[in-house]
Amino acid sequence: MIGLGTQSRWLLATVWLAAGCAGLFRSEAPLPGYSPTLPHYSLALTLGPRMEWRFQPLLVDLNGDGHLDLAATARLVKNSLHIWLGDGKGAFSAVEPTWTDIGYAALATGDINHDGFPDIVAASHFGRIQTLLSDGRGGFVEKILQGKDGYVAAQLADINGDGHLDLILLGYRKAAIEVYLGDGSGNWTLQTTFPEPRPGRTMPGRALVVGDLNHDGHVDLVAAFQRWGVYIYYGDGRGGFTGGPVDFPSADREFQSLALADVNKDGHPDIIINGTSSGRDQPNGPDVYLGDGRGGWKASSDGLKVLKFPAAGIAVGDLDGDGNLDIVAGGNITGPVPSGYGLFWFRGDGKGGWRLIQESGLPTRGLPIISSVTLADLDRDGFLEIIALSGSPGGKVTIWKQRKDPGRLLSERALRGPGVDERKSECRFRSRCSGGSL
Repeated sequence: MIGLGTQSRWLLATVWLAAGCAGLFRSEAPLPGYSPTLPHYSLALTLGPRMEWRFQPLLVDLNGDGHLDLAATARLVKNSLHIWLGDGKGAFSAVEPTWTDIGYAALATGDINHDGFPDIVAASHFGRIQTLLSDGRGGFVEKILQGKDGYVAAQLADINGDGHLDLILLGYRKAAIEVYLGDGSGNWTLQTTFPEPRPGRTMPGRALVVGDLNHDGHVDLVAAFQRWGVYIYYGDGRGGFTGGPVDFPSADREFQSLALADVNKDGHPDIIINGTSSGRDQPNGPDVYLGDGRGGWKASSDGLKVLKFPAAGIAVGDLDGDGNLDIVAGGNITGPVPSGYGLFWFRGDGKGGWRLIQESGLPTRGLPIISSVTLADLDRDGFLEIIALSGSPGGKVTIWKQRKDPGRLLSERALRGPGVDERKSECRFRSRCSGGSL
């Protein structure tokens, strides 16, 4: 078994969806003869008001009812980990905590103990690593390990080909990347840490994504650090990694969010970044680097530099059903920070070009500073909702839903013809019908 076997493929699809990424899925082709009207978004639901939400949430079916559930962590509250069960119609009900409160934590999910149920790892900003083994009905068996650092990002993948999920953590003070080998029962053994610390100030980690960047079947890592920039490490399939810094230009070296997706349909994963700034009064916005599958990267950010200030939060998916991947990013377009932050939809052309959609219905101001953006089909209608976590003391979880033009729905159904399952033909990037391979 190689590092991206069947189990890891399912896992990485779930992790990337929860992390706000499209993974390496290729968008489905648009319906023949169909010219879409761009969808319009509006606020559908607010959860956890007046809390400081951090890191990426998880969207995964925890109780086996076929609906996506939501897990997220908040700072300065007790209990930090919040779980809501989804009803498949866009509504959520809170779960009463039965787990130990370890503080706000980076989250990852996967079937750690091979029982067919998705489990959760929470890596706390204060150093404890909590493994919650699911019983498939919404309950958990808990294990806690003391880590070497505080953490800001977590991923699960089989890095050494033994069939068990391993744990990759990104620290914010000391150890940078930590790699733990899993034994298939929820226990972790520290394998290695990298890179070597530099002299001077510490380098807080910011973001971590995993995927097969060079098509060798092994798990590779992309990590973003404050002041250090972006590092890429290539896995050897036996638990080892080689690599180092990549020269992505940035005035402030403040890379806050990462995503991986094939945005130009050449079969190679590309890197999408948010949070880096060219300075006040300079054009800012996300960055895209197109990969060639051999370690080369080409900037492709035309149309993205329209914001005054960037923020954390980046997600990639096909919002309008045209077969091309789009970007949703957090940021500020007004200039004055007190006006708040917004969500911005950049429509992709499938070649690496981008255009800001001005009348998307998404807020351009008024949100507390954004921690993360995630895309998922929460209500099983085949269209992606946008989930945004806000991280200031007045933060909240907001869910934005497409308000569809009835005429568009009728035209889509007519073009499909009778007997076509709408969910299968329209669904993009849901773990149960992604139709993609890694």
